[in-house]
Amino acid sequence: MKHLLNFKNIEKDKLEKLIDTTLKIETDKTEKINSYALLKFNEGSTRTRLSFSLAAKKLGIDVAEITDLISAKSKGEDFQHEIETYKALGIEVLVVRTKDNNFHDYEKINDLAVISAGFGNSSHPTQAIIDVSTLEKFKMLDRDIPVTYVGDLKHSRVFASGRELLGKLGFKVGVYASDELLPDDLSNLEIYNSWEEVVNKTGAVELLRVQKERIENIKEFNFEQYVKQFQISKEILDNSPDALIVLHPMPINIGVEISEEASIHNKFKYREQLRLGIGSRIASYKFVLELI
Repeated sequence: MKHLLNFKNIEKDKLEKLIDTTLKIETDKTEKINSYALLKFNEGSTRTRLSFSLAAKKLGIDVAEITDLISAKSKGEDFQHEIETYKALGIEVLVVRTKDNNFHDYEKINDLAVISAGFGNSSHPTQAIIDVSTLEKFKMLDRDIPVTYVGDLKHSRVFASGRELLGKLGFKVGVYASDELLPDDLSNLEIYNSWEEVVNKTGAVELLRVQKERIENIKEFNFEQYVKQFQISKEILDNSPDALIVLHPMPINIGVEISEEASIHNKFKYREQLRLGIGSRIASYKFVLELI
């Protein structure tokens, strides 16, 4: 069994296989797998939780769910005994979503595959697989043209994993954000200073919401200035190259990172991302169970 917590130790050919599997799920017959998975979601989730559950059902994997609120953690159970319990009960895949960045604790686990469904601001590999698969579907991956992330990069696990995946596959990454929302590590990034630069130098844009729940002193955040400078509008999209597409991992905050008119624009392709959600999670289950 393997883990899928990030892309650090995954070879390029395996990453390409994950994307290829994601894109083929709609046409390939899915073989049933005799396995047990536990979804441990300690943060609210709509798309990720549902798609992991539905992906398991399509694969024939039996699913149970748990949270810290209903576990023995409230009685003082430690991490080691928690994991031992899962293994003793026959759980083979643990899917974890948490506000913490402690995915390194899970890397050490043996005889139980762990998939990140989102760790803090550091890890969300299955969303990155969705995003890159969507770009591949639209033929938007070009080694000379960056994929550009716009918005709250500093607190975004979607950006962290997307940047890592694109980099390992040999693609460039651009960013456009205010100084306070740029990541600490700016290495190997193309930094843009206006929407004009973004739409003229990139083929695809991924919008990111402002992570209100992760920003200290959020009451002091200047949303009016943010909207004025970083919101994508219908005018921007109308005046952008015909081939440009815009993605969003959701949830979308209309009126902040995108205007209402832009949210229904034909260049906004978030629905295509949604359609690949189950495929990404099927590919992820197969990867950690060493079936691809």
